[in-house]
Amino acid sequence: MIEALDLFGTGVFAVSGALTAGRKQMDIFGATVVAMATAVGGGTIRDLLLGGPVFWVGRPVYLLVVVIAAVVTFAY
Repeated sequence: MIEALDLFGTGVFAVSGALTAGRKQMDIFGATVVAMATAVGGGTIRDLLLGGPVFWVGRPVYLLVVVIAAVVTFAY
């Protein structure tokens, strides 16, 4: 249940980033990059500052969720 909510939250943040990129007239690559920064940027900075492994590097499902959310949002 916790993992599903974590992935759902990541997807929602990715949609938020993709919508922001769309308002700035970015292409699909730009929307995906902004969605990635929005969705996993905070956790990445946290992990780097704490000296631990970056959470999404070992679990590529996060990248998949972000890319799917960005592409679907961009297409919408």
